[in-house]
Amino acid sequence: MEFSNVFYFLSKTVSILSDAVFMHGFLLTVLLGFMLLKRTRKFAVVGLIIVSGASLLITVIPVGDMLSHPLETRFEKPKLSQIEFAGTVTLAGSLDPDSYLERGEMNVGQSADRIFAMLRVAGLYPDKPVLFTGGDGNLTERGFSEAFVLENWLDESGLKTSNMYFEKKSRNTHENATKSLEMVYRDWPELAKKPWVLITSAQHMPRAAGVFRQAGWNVIPYPVDRFTSDDIHLASLNVSGGIKSLGRALREWVGLTAYYWTGRTDAWFPGPQNPGAEN
Repeated sequence: MEFSNVFYFLSKTVSILSDAVFMHGFLLTVLLGFMLLKRTRKFAVVGLIIVSGASLLITVIPVGDMLSHPLETRFEKPKLSQIEFAGTVTLAGSLDPDSYLERGEMNVGQSADRIFAMLRVAGLYPDKPVLFTGGDGNLTERGFSEAFVLENWLDESGLKTSNMYFEKKSRNTHENATKSLEMVYRDWPELAKKPWVLITSAQHMPRAAGVFRQAGWNVIPYPVDRFTSDDIHLASLNVSGGIKSLGRALREWVGLTAYYWTGRTDAWFPGPQNPGAEN
């Protein structure tokens, strides 16, 4: 098995294990199972108290927001009218695969701003290539490609423009960078070394920027989908929201560490560079 496939498998497995929502449900299920056995009942009670206390703690103290805030504020959003760029690259992650696979519907999730930003740029800069990259990040093949679904929907809706292009096979951020760069060298070799605007969610931008730089791109980060506020308050009563927020943050911090250890980013916590000098 190629190392890239090994890394893909391990990265997805670690991503699942670091998902706070998954681990919360998994631990509760295991502990409830232990409650059924007399000899493990005392252990289960202690475990349930600890899990419940931790859930309350990360709800009252917004740990997820605290971890997300430095990720989301790492890059400022530039004004496109004030910079020179060759084109844009938008990362997948906005569509709900289950809705498409179960009902054939295209449902946009919480990262919708990625698509909105792409549509805006495509209309404002019709002479520049607007590239959308991303297939399916699932561990097993299930016949889904986000870029394919989005392209068809835009075409049927009359929203697809002649400067939109779609890379449909990449499975993670590293492949977004490498497969899209191959496409650029193939179709626009004269633009390959010039600055490209990179569009993705603010929380994901540090990892994405580092990965694209390491792959050989000259990128100008354009973060969207910022969820945290500059004023982080305590005493939220949204338990599920607190757990989901923690899960999103942990996923990025674990991803940053794993990508850095395997040489897929240019720094552990990539930050801003001079515009047009992102290599």
